[in-house]
Amino acid sequence: MFDRLRHRFARWLAYRQTLASLRQAPDSTLADAGISREEIREHARHASLHR
Repeated sequence: MFDRLRHRFARWLAYRQTLASLRQAPDSTLADAGISREEIREHARHASLHR
């Protein structure tokens, strides 16, 4: 049970960190990566699932 909680927390933390990084990125950097501002949450969620 503790492992599952720790895993969920790690995923949440990865999501929040990725979200913050993408929100701070300039539009030109996001465009180079093929990400629109509207897609930031989706990309952060996807990144958190693969950490």
